[in-house]
Amino acid sequence: MPNSAERLGRAARRSDRLKVKIEMLPTLKRNIPLTEPMNEEQIEKMDDASLSILEEVGVEFHDPIALEHWKEAGADVKGERVRFDRGLIQELIKSIPESITMHARDPEKSLEIGGNNSIFVPMTGAPFLTDLENNRRLPTLDDLANFHKLSHMLPAIHSSAHHIVEPMDHAISHRHLRITYSSMKHSDKTFMGMTSSGKNAEDVIEMCKILFGEKFIDTHPVVTGNINGNSPLVWDQTMLSALRVFSAHNQPVLCSPFVLGGANTPASVAPTVAQV
Repeated sequence: MPNSAERLGRAARRSDRLKVKIEMLPTLKRNIPLTEPMNEEQIEKMDDASLSILEEVGVEFHDPIALEHWKEAGADVKGERVRFDRGLIQELIKSIPESITMHARDPEKSLEIGGNNSIFVPMTGAPFLTDLENNRRLPTLDDLANFHKLSHMLPAIHSSAHHIVEPMDHAISHRHLRITYSSMKHSDKTFMGMTSSGKNAEDVIEMCKILFGEKFIDTHPVVTGNINGNSPLVWDQTMLSALRVFSAHNQPVLCSPFVLGGANTPASVAPTVAQV
């Protein structure tokens, strides 16, 4: 059994560690010239091709609410296929702000996203990990907590993301709650929210209301969502329902097309980029 002096010594050392404040590094500003792989004429040709695809081929939305919204916006909706006038697309693009401020639990760790800012976040969704004994195994919630703690402590990391690894020891039905709570508990940096369904997205928003306050989150971005299309030209109800939940509370969503060159997009780069 440790004596009282040893216990006091440990307590003092722990107290000293807690007093250390680790400053997060600022976002990198990209001040070097951009590499231009295409000239102005080629860029215009690519842009025209992308708008022609939206006008003539269109995009499939497997979601009746999304189809109704596109009708109201003035798009041409036939069945689940939506075609967009290029003027409508350009007007919608104009409504997007050049940058937004993501608010962290610690205001000093809030981030400006957009412009020439480079932000570093952990990768997400790893189904396996290699532990300190060099064993490849399924991750647990404790593993996820450790990754969130590491993200919090590393100055060059600007966000704790969400499911850096997938905690396989918890059922899918409530896994998103555990992941979100771990992001909130173990870091005061910005984080992402689970958008694996509309219901899960609602749960994330409710948790953010508890953390930041209901009135605050409706006017301040505090959590980022991420949805993926089945291909650049197909979007399903599961992802779109989550997008609607975040959008209803003015929370940003990253829309990522799922690209497999030669499978769900052309094999060459230029036509794939035009679809994306």
